Amino acid sequence: MSQNNPVSQPVSKRVKLLTTVFGIVVIGLLALYLYRNREVFSSFQRIAIWQIIIILLTETIGITLGSLMNYSLTRRLGCRVTFLDSLMLQYINNFLNKVLPTIGGGAAFRSVYLKKKYDFPYSQFVSTLSGFYVISFVAISLIGLLCMLYFYLQYRAVNWVIIIAFLALLLPSLVIILFSPSIPDKKQRLFRILKSVVEGWNQIKADTRFILFYTFIVIAQLLLSAWQMQVAFQALGVEAGFVQTTFICSLGIPLAFLNFTPDGIGIREGVYMFSSSLVNIPEAMMVLTSLLLRGLAIFSTVSVGVIAYLVYLKKLKDLQGTPEPPA
Repeated sequence: MSQNNPVSQPVSKRVKLLTTVFGIVVIGLLALYLYRNREVFSSFQRIAIWQIIIILLTETIGITLGSLMNYSLTRRLGCRVTFLDSLMLQYINNFLNKVLPTIGGGAAFRSVYLKKKYDFPYSQFVSTLSGFYVISFVAISLIGLLCMLYFYLQYRAVNWVIIIAFLALLLPSLVIILFSPSIPDKKQRLFRILKSVVEGWNQIKADTRFILFYTFIVIAQLLLSAWQMQVAFQALGVEAGFVQTTFICSLGIPLAFLNFTPDGIGIREGVYMFSSSLVNIPEAMMVLTSLLLRGLAIFSTVSVGVIAYLVYLKKLKDLQGTPEPPA
């Protein structure tokens, strides 16, 4: 299931070129791997219609949960957005993020629409949302590490790279929660991101009920994704436990920083292959399950997202023809 990505900062042409080349190489390697292991595609013949329906249904529920969180946040900040707009903008966000080669295309469209229709400064939304990433990092990293502890106790399986990746998100987030450190104003992108996250956390930390609500949404989305993946594995004839699929889905947090291709295609599959020994699932089936979920997610998102995008693009053009509200 797709989650909101942090809005990307402007990058140089050289960085864009490097990420584009890297993305092409990653997709090429994925295509080569699939060609060399093309016999695994016969597993698609096992899939039942009811399993496809369950996966599509959970995808819809996941998008609805994400839009509910955004709806609650924007309303809390004084924007009287309707839930329908919030839901359709979430579909548009997911659709654009799946088809555009850069991160943040969906967020940019949502930014313009909220500004034009509701006079809502999207920078305020992003600032507060940055604080919520602290909660996501803590909750999901802890769950991922607990899953890894389970694997160690059961199979003596360890992957230090993934452990370090989770700790790299968990420990700074705990420092922010416990101490709310002051981040100096510097031009480097890392300092700008850290400052935005700390300021966002400072805005929401006093509202305990809202923090609990968002934590519930984050964990619910993770567990829903884990169940969805478990159904996908079973559809392909692979027995996977809920702890295994929960761990695989928790990898979405560090993967959010590696989206150099549309929707992280190739990168996600590579990380899944890297972690296959932990969950004791063959590499090829990890890749095939990821592609199955990706394909159904694209179908679900595009079938609604394209229509929503065309409708809201027309609405946006109509709104751009109206005068700006007074400051």
